[in-house]
Amino acid sequence: MKIINVHISDVLCSQRMDVTYHKNNRGISNFVPLSKYVDIKGGKRIPKGMSFSSERTNYLYLRLSDIADIDNIIFDDLKCISEELYNKLKRYEIKNDQIVFSIAGTIGRVFLMKNIPKGKHIILTENCAMLFPKNGEVLPEYVSILLNCSFVQKQVEQNRIQTTIPKIGLDRIGKIQIPVIPSLSVQQRIIGIYQDAINIKIEKRKEAKWLLKSIDSFLSKELQIDQKTIIEERPQPLILNVSSIIGGRLDPIQFHSERMEMIDKIKRRKWCYLKNVVSSEKTIINSISRDDTYIGLENVDGETGAYIPLKEKESISSAALFKKGDILFPKLRPYLNKVYRAEFDGCCSTEFHIFQAYDINPDFLTIVLRSNFVLAQTKHLMTGNTLPRLQTTDIDYLIIPYPDITIQEDIVNSVSTIKNNAKKLKKEGDVLLDEAKQKIEQLILD
Repeated sequence: MKIINVHISDVLCSQRMDVTYHKNNRGISNFVPLSKYVDIKGGKRIPKGMSFSSERTNYLYLRLSDIADIDNIIFDDLKCISEELYNKLKRYEIKNDQIVFSIAGTIGRVFLMKNIPKGKHIILTENCAMLFPKNGEVLPEYVSILLNCSFVQKQVEQNRIQTTIPKIGLDRIGKIQIPVIPSLSVQQRIIGIYQDAINIKIEKRKEAKWLLKSIDSFLSKELQIDQKTIIEERPQPLILNVSSIIGGRLDPIQFHSERMEMIDKIKRRKWCYLKNVVSSEKTIINSISRDDTYIGLENVDGETGAYIPLKEKESISSAALFKKGDILFPKLRPYLNKVYRAEFDGCCSTEFHIFQAYDINPDFLTIVLRSNFVLAQTKHLMTGNTLPRLQTTDIDYLIIPYPDITIQEDIVNSVSTIKNNAKKLKKEGDVLLDEAKQKIEQLILD
């Protein structure tokens, strides 16, 4: 039997007596509690009986799901709350240079708040804590880097509360053991190393984003699509018989004038309507739990259409079943680029249309449905005021390029190459950042 010697000071400092904890954390006896350097405060949930505002306001609410990219928050996408609700919750406002630390679901995610738009106020969710240095001798950027180190994240994992949704209490965060924080000059040196790596990663991601955006122009060139035919609105009158109105639409200038010159091509089978190449089946189920087989709008990458697994689990009131190979097409305008070709059987948000493709390459159709060519056609099809959405009767008549099957396959292969190159660039940035983190961790521990 191997004996582990633990100093009484370590037990008192960590307030832990379990052998596993001290076995895994040997060598940190000269560390100090995080609470020595930072104050820790919780966020707040929306009170029962109150909800988000349907109108844009200067008062925002930051949820854990809004921090998809820990280096970038899109403030325009945050939910708004009323001024009245803000006044009730303003004690939980997060500000620039304060640290967000996730405490429920995916625990231990760290984000430094920056670039909050002028005049905006942000309330932090109850699933996160806010941390801020107690004095000017501790830089928040350094603390956020420190909290991402593996020896800290290991302690976070050990201190989680084992419930249905993993949690960590504010008191346990404060007891996390960290090395004594060095001088300002050393902190700034470490921050510089980290920021250099972050800048390289950002540049790699910009290159990848440019590649992914090039897919649309590549598609237009290969299929000889003239975007002006779709997006240009011509003011001249258009006379139609009622019998010729497509899909029951009566808005001729906005809808028919942009489409009628395509009809001859459709008849020649160079183009087709969406309804001619897909069938649709939807089975709704109720009272399910989110797991790895559930696809929500947040589970689909808007740039690539790839599946993004999320660790957070929550109850879903209803969902639609889909099968491997089906195409999931969003109904809501802000998410129309989140088209997903299912890689497994599962269930999805009811805010998706579900298609089964036939007589057309399904991967080709998925690429087309994500294109500006299709997006431009949808701009006059949305119905509803608060959350405009696409109805089945409208998307049935979306015009789809219908080239020879060999051309479809060539386009699929070319787009796949572009996506792989973009993925490679992103990975290069991630690898460089990981290497910088390892160097930083060694500097912190030395």
